[in-house]
Amino acid sequence: MTIGSIDPDQRHVAERLVLLALRRFHREQPLAVDLRMDALVTRVLVLAERQPSSRHRGGGPLELPEADLRRVIDDLVTKGKLARTGRRIRLADARPGIDPAMAEKVAALLDGLRATGAEPPRVEGIAGRLGIPPTVIDQLRSAGQLRQIAPGIDYPADVWSTLRARVEGMRGTVTVVRVRDELRTTRRHAEAILAAVGQTEPGGHRPRYRPRSQRDRRPVR
Repeated sequence: MTIGSIDPDQRHVAERLVLLALRRFHREQPLAVDLRMDALVTRVLVLAERQPSSRHRGGGPLELPEADLRRVIDDLVTKGKLARTGRRIRLADARPGIDPAMAEKVAALLDGLRATGAEPPRVEGIAGRLGIPPTVIDQLRSAGQLRQIAPGIDYPADVWSTLRARVEGMRGTVTVVRVRDELRTTRRHAEAILAAVGQTEPGGHRPRYRPRSQRDRRPVR
């Protein structure tokens, strides 16, 4: 290998692993647009360690230093196989989205949460029954379709917008009890809603949601 050049066989190995790593990324996180260059490099190196070598061209071990691997990625961008936005990389033909079957499950999840109003159950339970993996739930949150206001409390974006507007539109003293009663929900949900909206109770106290396990318990007498 001459100085400044990349061995053609090693380039072929690196290109194959880069494209494979990005295909897996888009499959695992269908709503994600892209990922950072350093995260892609890490994925490629991990994949290279796990992939068994073969005699086929491009199937040998990856022996490039990280700097050359980044050059290969840059060259794939130049060739039009990858697209770059700042330091973030994606497959050129990748389009964020989920397959029709998963989209139907997500729609059922959101409809189920809407039906519960201001007192939704834990989203993980419904998702598990519908066959929606945790990675998709994370993507729904990142994309803004699900609004997690506290651990175990998620609202569809439209439901949260309505609840927030109702709380912000309340005149007079706004307390946890009042939010609980007017939204017909539990104290636990009311505390989380009030804290997420950023309202304060009389005396300047701002409710801060804490899981039940972390709340102070009254001593037994």
